[in-house]
Amino acid sequence: MNGILVVDKSQGMTSHDVITKIKRKYKLDKIGHAGTLDPIATGVLVVLVNQATKLSNYILNDDKEYLCEITIGASTTTEDIEGEIISEKEVKKLNNVDEVLNSLLGTIEQIPPMYSAVRQHGLKLYQLAREGIEVKRKPREVIIYDIKRVSDIVYHDNKASFFFQASVSKGTYLRTLCVEIGNRLGYPAHMKSLRRLRSGDFTIENASTLPQILEGNFKLINMLEVFKDYEIIEVDKSMIDDIDNGKKLKLKCKNKTVVLSYQGDLKAIYERDKYLYRAKRVWK
Repeated sequence: MNGILVVDKSQGMTSHDVITKIKRKYKLDKIGHAGTLDPIATGVLVVLVNQATKLSNYILNDDKEYLCEITIGASTTTEDIEGEIISEKEVKKLNNVDEVLNSLLGTIEQIPPMYSAVRQHGLKLYQLAREGIEVKRKPREVIIYDIKRVSDIVYHDNKASFFFQASVSKGTYLRTLCVEIGNRLGYPAHMKSLRRLRSGDFTIENASTLPQILEGNFKLINMLEVFKDYEIIEVDKSMIDDIDNGKKLKLKCKNKTVVLSYQGDLKAIYERDKYLYRAKRVWK
């Protein structure tokens, strides 16, 4: 059982909870995921099964797409609805929401929130935050490819809420993006809910819930799908021993990187080395 599972993660579960249950159910040797989702978030969690765990470096940098609900008028300790309110300001009417969202397009800087898994001084930031310790964090550049409001603005309890959809680069914190939206509107803000709609080419439409997967109702995606935009060469049995031993090959290819398949399954990734191709990764 080697391949990729697209899970529609439910709220309240950690990403580790999900892969642990799948691993136990199917007695897997190896399992991992390509981009964690916080317990508060739902949606696409890309799970790598057995030999597919070797794919992580090829998909961890994929861009992501989210549906996010933001509350304007209150900020929290965690930048989301699960934290304690630390600041409030009455909201009567918001006039320039769409303009503010458009102003975020492109490359921006974010400071990772204290309640995150970013490591500093050998510890994860959330471990320090739980001890009441706040440390200085370096800003990081992230890219907002697309962002737009997808609902009406709803006013309630002296606050305002609306949904927006965003396509962003790896490492973008939507919680922190909500805070920035609030800052640009002149109000404190926090994230109320979050749903990942897409991770790279893996979408929510192709996802299965954890109960469905545990019942055997799922599609295991072929590892070759990750490389559908690469040059793929189907090799014959006579080449398998050389590939397994990592030998250099003479291949008729146009590109620097080539993917080798055998009987429809991923076999290896080779890169040009002068006049030959050398093995970068082999799946035995």
